[in-house]
Amino acid sequence: MRQKKAECMATTDAGFLKATDNQRPGHIFTWTVTILACAYIGWIGVSLYYSTPIFINMYVSMGVDLSLSTKILIGFYRLMYPILFGGMAALVITKQFFVRNKWMSVSVTLAATVAVSLISEGIVRALYRPLFDMAERLSK
Repeated sequence: MRQKKAECMATTDAGFLKATDNQRPGHIFTWTVTILACAYIGWIGVSLYYSTPIFINMYVSMGVDLSLSTKILIGFYRLMYPILFGGMAALVITKQFFVRNKWMSVSVTLAATVAVSLISEGIVRALYRPLFDMAERLSK
């Protein structure tokens, strides 16, 4: 079938593409925040994973009596850190596919990042606690 002289096969829509499910408004922003949060979570997890054996070696060489929280942390860090930090990163990435509201997505990412920060500070306190206890006993 032949085209009429006035018909053209080009599209007549001008302007930007309309947002679809995959290209919702704020999509780039939320993915950027998610990637930055995952980088932070990964950095914290890796730095704690590599610094914990240094504390273990130091406490073994000093013969320090460890508290229960430090013993548990030292005993399970190889299993606990990947599950904790990897799970939190997986949660933040998975949230991108299920949460459609831009600000809710950013809020969940921020909450996960704050939770990782608080948990990592607790881990650092548990690792340094025997040193502080020993310094306190020596100062008396």
